[in-house]
Amino acid sequence: MDKLRKAFIGLAALLLLSCSDTTERRIPYRAVYLELDLTYQDKALNAIHAYKIYTQRDVDQAGEQTGFGGVLVFHGLSSTGSTDTFYAFDAACPYEASSGVRVEVDESAVYAVCPQCGSRFEILNGIGNPVEGPAAEAKYRLQTYTVSGNGDKIYIYN
Repeated sequence: MDKLRKAFIGLAALLLLSCSDTTERRIPYRAVYLELDLTYQDKALNAIHAYKIYTQRDVDQAGEQTGFGGVLVFHGLSSTGSTDTFYAFDAACPYEASSGVRVEVDESAVYAVCPQCGSRFEILNGIGNPVEGPAAEAKYRLQTYTVSGNGDKIYIYN
């Protein structure tokens, strides 16, 4: 019984310590809903590493919403090796937490970079974790959104 109690206490301590190194999200909740047609207006997203930031002025259908700072849609790599994987992030830098400060995708199309604070975020695999800059120190990651597909259409929502 004593061994079981010690094992339980050790496991509980391990869980508490492992939870202390998580990344946080600072972007306030705003509704997100986009329908993208990969055969028409949004066909440029078909290329691997293609991306586009959608703001409210870019939407063309009633009811579409673009979150806090806009939606960054990125055609990246999946963990299974498929290249037909789309990811969506709020375009607002989580360190700045301002709807007017949007990240930009760098020339390598692997990172999104904040022009204000210089923070870099990994977007290639859809994670959005900070890798450099004040957002990495504070552990603020990009807000991610759900992406689903149906044929040549993709839907982004929260």
